[in-house]
Amino acid sequence: MTAQSKVKLNKFSGWVAMAVLAASVVLLWSGLNVLKADVFTHYYNPAKHVIVDQNPDTKEVYAWKDQAGNVYTPEDSQVKNFTWGTTALLLVVMLFGVIAYNGSIKYYTKVLLNNEPQNHNYVPRLQ
Repeated sequence: MTAQSKVKLNKFSGWVAMAVLAASVVLLWSGLNVLKADVFTHYYNPAKHVIVDQNPDTKEVYAWKDQAGNVYTPEDSQVKNFTWGTTALLLVVMLFGVIAYNGSIKYYTKVLLNNEPQNHNYVPRLQ
Protein backbone atom coordinates (compact mmCIF):
# COMPACT_ATOMS: atom_id res chain seq x y z
CA MET A 1 0.00 0.00 0.00
CA THR A 2 1.40 3.38 -0.96
CA ALA A 3 1.86 6.24 1.47
CA GLN A 4 -0.88 8.22 -0.26
CA SER A 5 -3.30 5.32 0.16
CA LYS A 6 -2.41 5.03 3.85
CA VAL A 7 -3.18 8.72 4.35
CA LYS A 8 -6.52 8.30 2.57
CA LEU A 9 -7.33 5.24 4.68
CA ASN A 10 -6.47 7.05 7.92
CA LYS A 11 -8.64 10.02 6.97
CA PHE A 12 -11.49 7.72 5.94
CA SER A 13 -11.26 5.71 9.16
CA GLY A 14 -11.58 8.91 11.20
CA TRP A 15 -14.72 9.93 9.34
CA VAL A 16 -16.21 6.45 9.63
CA ALA A 17 -15.48 6.38 13.36
CA MET A 18 -17.32 9.69 13.84
CA ALA A 19 -20.26 8.51 11.72
CA VAL A 20 -20.52 5.23 13.62
CA LEU A 21 -20.35 7.11 16.93
CA ALA A 22 -23.13 9.48 15.89
CA ALA A 23 -25.28 6.61 14.60
CA SER A 24 -24.68 4.65 17.81
CA VAL A 25 -25.77 7.57 20.00
CA VAL A 26 -28.95 8.02 17.95
CA LEU A 27 -29.70 4.28 18.01
CA LEU A 28 -29.10 4.03 21.75
CA TRP A 29 -31.26 7.08 22.50
CA SER A 30 -34.13 5.93 20.31
CA GLY A 31 -33.82 2.36 21.60
CA LEU A 32 -34.05 3.53 25.21
CA ASN A 33 -37.17 5.51 24.36
CA VAL A 34 -38.73 2.43 22.74
CA LEU A 35 -37.78 0.27 25.72
CA LYS A 36 -39.34 2.71 28.19
CA ALA A 37 -42.51 3.34 26.18
CA ASP A 38 -43.34 -0.05 24.66
CA VAL A 39 -41.38 -2.88 26.27
CA PHE A 40 -41.04 -2.01 29.97
CA THR A 41 -44.32 -0.16 30.49
CA HIS A 42 -44.19 -0.49 34.30
CA TYR A 43 -40.97 1.55 34.47
CA TYR A 44 -41.63 4.96 36.04
CA ASN A 45 -42.56 7.60 33.49
CA PRO A 46 -43.61 11.02 34.87
CA ALA A 47 -45.95 11.56 31.91
CA LYS A 48 -47.87 8.31 32.53
CA HIS A 49 -47.55 7.64 36.28
CA VAL A 50 -48.44 9.35 39.54
CA ILE A 51 -46.14 9.04 42.56
CA VAL A 52 -47.73 7.13 45.45
CA ASP A 53 -44.80 6.86 47.88
CA GLN A 54 -41.64 8.96 47.89
CA ASN A 55 -38.83 9.75 50.32
CA PRO A 56 -39.22 13.46 51.16
CA ASP A 57 -35.51 13.98 51.80
CA THR A 58 -33.90 12.18 48.86
CA LYS A 59 -36.90 12.37 46.49
CA GLU A 60 -36.46 8.67 45.73
CA VAL A 61 -39.68 7.21 44.32
CA TYR A 62 -40.81 4.05 46.14
CA ALA A 63 -44.15 3.43 44.41
CA TRP A 64 -46.15 4.85 41.51
CA LYS A 65 -49.44 4.07 39.81
CA ASP A 66 -50.77 4.32 36.28
CA GLN A 67 -54.15 5.59 35.05
CA ALA A 68 -55.72 2.16 35.54
CA GLY A 69 -54.83 2.29 39.25
CA ASN A 70 -52.11 -0.38 39.13
CA VAL A 71 -49.36 0.35 41.66
CA TYR A 72 -45.76 -0.48 40.75
CA THR A 73 -42.60 -0.57 42.85
CA PRO A 74 -38.89 -1.01 42.08
CA GLU A 75 -39.32 -4.72 42.90
CA ASP A 76 -41.67 -5.21 39.92
CA SER A 77 -40.21 -7.64 37.37
CA GLN A 78 -40.41 -5.16 34.48
CA VAL A 79 -38.68 -2.49 36.54
CA LYS A 80 -35.94 -4.88 37.67
CA ASN A 81 -35.38 -6.19 34.14
CA PHE A 82 -35.10 -2.71 32.62
CA THR A 83 -31.38 -2.64 33.43
CA TRP A 84 -30.93 -5.96 31.62
CA GLY A 85 -32.85 -4.60 28.66
CA THR A 86 -30.68 -1.50 28.46
CA THR A 87 -27.54 -3.63 28.78
CA ALA A 88 -28.69 -5.86 25.91
CA LEU A 89 -29.52 -2.78 23.83
CA LEU A 90 -26.08 -1.32 24.52
CA LEU A 91 -24.38 -4.56 23.48
CA VAL A 92 -26.42 -4.73 20.26
CA VAL A 93 -25.56 -1.11 19.41
CA MET A 94 -21.88 -1.76 20.13
CA LEU A 95 -21.93 -4.87 17.94
CA PHE A 96 -23.57 -2.88 15.15
CA GLY A 97 -20.87 -0.21 15.46
CA VAL A 98 -18.01 -2.70 15.33
CA ILE A 99 -19.47 -4.53 12.33
CA ALA A 100 -20.20 -1.30 10.45
CA TYR A 101 -16.74 0.15 11.16
CA ASN A 102 -14.80 -3.00 10.26
CA GLY A 103 -16.87 -3.65 7.15
CA SER A 104 -16.45 -0.14 5.81
CA ILE A 105 -12.69 -0.10 6.50
CA LYS A 106 -12.22 -3.47 4.79
CA TYR A 107 -14.26 -2.34 1.78
CA TYR A 108 -12.37 0.95 1.43
CA THR A 109 -9.03 -0.85 1.79
CA LYS A 110 -9.99 -3.16 -1.08
CA VAL A 111 -10.99 -0.15 -3.19
CA LEU A 112 -7.68 1.56 -2.49
CA LEU A 113 -5.66 -1.57 -3.26
CA ASN A 114 -7.50 -2.13 -6.53
CA ASN A 115 -6.86 1.46 -7.62
CA GLU A 116 -3.12 1.38 -6.93
CA PRO A 117 -0.82 1.36 -9.96
CA GLN A 118 1.05 -1.89 -9.57
CA ASN A 119 1.61 -5.11 -11.40
CA HIS A 120 -1.38 -7.28 -10.41
CA ASN A 121 0.10 -10.36 -12.10
CA TYR A 122 3.31 -10.38 -10.06
CA VAL A 123 3.86 -13.57 -8.04
CA PRO A 124 6.83 -13.53 -5.68
CA ARG A 125 9.27 -16.40 -5.97
CA LEU A 126 9.68 -18.88 -3.20
CA GLN A 127 13.24 -18.95 -1.94
